[in-house]
Amino acid sequence: QALGGNMSSAMRAGRAAASGSVLCLTPALVTLVLTIPGIIATVLVSTQPVLEAEIRKAISIPCVPTISTPNTMKYIQWFVMEKNVRQRIYFQDMENSTIDDGTDYTNRISVDTMYTLTIDPVMPMDERTFHCQVGAGPVGSGEAKTQLKVYAAPDTPVIEKSPGIFSLLETMPKEIASCVARNGYPAPNITWYKDRTPLQADPPIHNKTFQSLLRTTQANGLYTMKSMLSYLPVKQDKDATFYCEVSYRMPAGIDKMKESEKINISISYPPENAEFLIHPKVLKEMDNMTMECQSDGTSSVDYTFFKIVDGEEVDLTSEGNKAVATELSRKDSVVYGCKVLDLETLDEFVSNKTIIVNYLDPIVLTPKGPYVYTEGDKNVRISCEATASQQSTVVWTKRKRTVISTGKWLELSMVALDDAGNYSCKVAVPGVPSLSRQKTISIVVNGPPHVNCTTEIFQKNGPYVNLTCVFHGDPMPVVTCNADKEPTLRYNRQKNYVVSELILPLPTRELQVTCNGTNIHGNDGYPFIVQGGVAQAKSSGGVVIVVIIVCILLLAILGAVLYFLYKKGKIPCGRSGKQSITQAEVHDNIVVEVKNDQKVPEETVLLQGVNGDKKPPNHQ
Repeated sequence: QALGGNMSSAMRAGRAAASGSVLCLTPALVTLVLTIPGIIATVLVSTQPVLEAEIRKAISIPCVPTISTPNTMKYIQWFVMEKNVRQRIYFQDMENSTIDDGTDYTNRISVDTMYTLTIDPVMPMDERTFHCQVGAGPVGSGEAKTQLKVYAAPDTPVIEKSPGIFSLLETMPKEIASCVARNGYPAPNITWYKDRTPLQADPPIHNKTFQSLLRTTQANGLYTMKSMLSYLPVKQDKDATFYCEVSYRMPAGIDKMKESEKINISISYPPENAEFLIHPKVLKEMDNMTMECQSDGTSSVDYTFFKIVDGEEVDLTSEGNKAVATELSRKDSVVYGCKVLDLETLDEFVSNKTIIVNYLDPIVLTPKGPYVYTEGDKNVRISCEATASQQSTVVWTKRKRTVISTGKWLELSMVALDDAGNYSCKVAVPGVPSLSRQKTISIVVNGPPHVNCTTEIFQKNGPYVNLTCVFHGDPMPVVTCNADKEPTLRYNRQKNYVVSELILPLPTRELQVTCNGTNIHGNDGYPFIVQGGVAQAKSSGGVVIVVIIVCILLLAILGAVLYFLYKKGKIPCGRSGKQSITQAEVHDNIVVEVKNDQKVPEETVLLQGVNGDKKPPNHQ
C-alpha cells in the first residue's frame, strides 16, 4: 500500500508536471522529475534564452530534449505568447506533424528533424517569447523558452531645409529643418549636429534650441522617425552646416549610425561695414570705370553712388550695387564713393576713395624737323618728350626693330649715309598698362654716291661674267654702264641704294666696262677689265697685294738659301769676289680674278682700305 501510495503520488506529480504546476526551472531549461521508489525519470529541454534576428532574414530557434528513459518520447509542441496567452503554432507526435492554421506563422515556419524552429522571413511582430514543449508519456513533459529580439536598419535619413530666410532680429527659435528616418526597428534615435557638434535641447530658460520628435508605425510594423529642429541662429551660423544622424542597434549588439546630407541655412543679418571697389584698379584717360559697393550683411539694403565735385556731393546713376563712369579724363580724378542703407535697421554705411585718372600727353620732338642732313654732319641731337601723370620711359628704334637709344635723346655723332631711314620714338608709362604714345620721323642724309663692285664668272650654255655694283647715295644715284646692254637695276629706297647687275658673255679679248652712279652731290664709278676669260677691276688693289706677297715670299726663300750656303761654307766670308746667284724666273704677267661671295660693300671697302684708298685715274 505504501508503494501504491508512492506510485500515485508519482503519477500525480507526473500529471502536475504536465500541467506545469511542479517544475524545476532554469533560464534555458525546464526539468520534470518523476519520483518512484527505486526509479528517477526526467525530461530535460534546453534552448537559447535570448536570440537576435534581422528583419527580412531567417532565424532558427533550437529545441534539444533529453529524456532519461529512452524511447519514451511521445510528442513536441511549439508555442508563442500572444497577448499573455500561449498560442500553439506547431505539433508533432510519433506519427504526424502539423503547422497550425490561422496563426501569424502558418506560412513562415518549419521544423527539422532536430525539432529546430525556423522563421523565414522574420517580421517586426516576431519580437516575442517562443516555447518548446516535449512530452514523454508516463515520464511526463518538459519545456524551455526563447526571447526573440528583432532589428531592422533604417534608411539613410533625409533632411529638408525649411523655406525662407531667418533673421537675426528674431527673439524666438524657428524651425529651420526636419529629419526623417524610415523603416527602422526598434525606433532609432535622431541627433542633430552643427559643424560636427551635437545640438542638445536647451533648458527653457535659454530658449535657443528646441527639438520635437514624431514616431509613426508603418503598416509593416517598422517605424518612421521625424525630428524637427527649431533654432535661434547667430551671425556666425551663416557659414555653419547642419545635419542629422540616426543611430540604431543591430544583432550581436552592434551599434551603427547613418548621416544625412549637410545643409546651410539662409540668415538675414544687418551690415556692419561697406566697401567701395573699382574696376580696373589702374585707370587712364578714355577708360570706362565700373564701381561696385559691397556690404558684409545679408539683409535688404539700398545702394547709392556719388562723387564730390568742388566740395559738393553729386549722385551717380547706378543699377543695384554697381555704377559705371565712361570715357574718363584727368579732370575726373576726384573722390568717388557709395552708401549702404539697411532697410530694417535704417543704419547707413559709407565708403569712398580718391580716383586717379592717369594720362600721357602727345609727344613733342625737338627740333620739330624736317630732319635733312649732309653726310659728315656732326653732333646731331633730337629729343623726344611727353608729359605724363607718372614716371615715363623713352625708347628710340630704327625700322621698328633695332633699339638705338633708351633715353629721350637720339644722337648721331657723325652722320653717315647708313643713318638715313625711319626712326620711332615710343614714350610709355610702366605703371599703367597700355598707356603709351609713339611718333615716327624720317631722317634724310644727302651725299654723293659711293660704289662697291664684285664680279662672278659662271657657266650657262657658255661662259658668262656677272658685274655687280651697289651705289649708295641720297638722292638715289642714276646708274649707267658703257656696255652694249643696259644693266638690271634694283632699288631700295628705304636704305637709299641701288644694285646694278650686268651679265655679259665672257670675251676672249680684253673688254673694258665702267659703271657710274650720279646724283646732284657728285658721282662715283667703277671700271672693270674683262680679258681672256678673267674679269679684272682696274682700280682694285688686289694685284698689288698679290705682287707684294709674292715678292716677300721670294725674298724669304732667297735669304734661306744664302744662309744655307753660308753654313755649308759655299760662300767665303770677306772675299772680294763676286758670286752669281741664279734667281728663278718670275712671271711678269700676274692676273688676279676678283670673285667673292661676301657682301659687296664691305669687301670692296676693305680692299680699298688696305691699298690706301688708291683709285684709278678716272675714279672721281
